Amino acid sequence: MTDDVMQVAMTTWAAKDIPARLQSAQVAKLLNCSTDDVAILVSAGKLRALGKPKPNAVKYFSSIELITLLADREWLDDATKTIGQYWRRKNARRNGLITEDQADNASANGSNPGKKPSTLCSITE
Repeated sequence: MTDDVMQVAMTTWAAKDIPARLQSAQVAKLLNCSTDDVAILVSAGKLRALGKPKPNAVKYFSSIELITLLADREWLDDATKTIGQYWRRKNARRNGLITEDQADNASANGSNPGKKPSTLCSITE
């Protein structure tokens, strides 16, 4: 982080009276998203929890790091795309539809994703 960005982040942090560690619900409020979306960003590597928490443990995030990320338009754009892609894929799986990524992978592998594989039985006597 550059000194200017760090100074702005520290000033913002102090002015807003934000705690140093934020839980996922607090992060979600700052990002204007759901706690599920925060988990998506963590699993995609866009957000990092403090320490090395177990998968089922409460996760804390650095407010200074989050404020600097919020100031970065490219990061916000990337985070928004990541969340959108996740929900698009999840809804496609739920509805039995094929996403563009799956169609590209299927065409590269030479399979037809729209058809279920048929079972061939031969009767020999």
